[in-house]
Formats: sequence, C-alpha cells, structure tokens
Amino acid sequence: MDDYKRMGLLIKQAREEKGWTQQELADAMDVDVETVSKQEGGDDSLSVEMMVEYCLLLNISCDIAIYEKDVETALRMEKICRGLLELSQEQFDRLVNSASYMRGRRKD
Repeated sequence: MDDYKRMGLLIKQAREEKGWTQQELADAMDVDVETVSKQEGGDDSLSVEMMVEYCLLLNISCDIAIYEKDVETALRMEKICRGLLELSQEQFDRLVNSASYMRGRRKD
C-alpha cells in the first residue's frame, strides 16, 4: 500500500473516532469536502504541511504515520496512542513504568 493510501486510512480512522463528518473535518482544515474525501481515499497527494496539520488536529502520531509501513499495524498503533490521551497522568505514568519493565523482558 502506498503512503497516501495509508495516511488516508489513518485520517479516516481518527476522524471517525472523533465523531466528525468529512464536512466537519474539511471545515476545520479549511479545505473543501471533496479534498478530504480524496485524501482519505488515498487518491490525492498530501503536502508535508497538510499532513502535519491533519496529525495535529486529529492526534495522529507523525512518527507512526511516516515510519510504520504496515497499514494494519499503523491503524492499531494509532488507536492505542489516541486511547493513551484519555488516561490520567497517574495512569499514564503507571503504564509507562509497566512498558519499561516489559521492554526489558522481551525476547526479540
């Protein structure tokens, strides 16, 4: 899958999780709804500036969007990342400490 299609799927997933329509996203991005539709479908190229704007607006990790080439993994990782934003600081810190412990125990 090419980069535009993967990014389009990430945008669509994040928009839907936010409960926004394509029109609402288009209004927030100051573009027409056809542009959002084409970009979600991977049929229209994204400038770096526009990609960053989508990432900031929809809480998409630029790191995952750029570097994770497997689309299913990218979508799963993105969903997890946005879920982390819902944790309290104490819960997040506990999770980070647990992840550090688990990282030391991995065998790969």
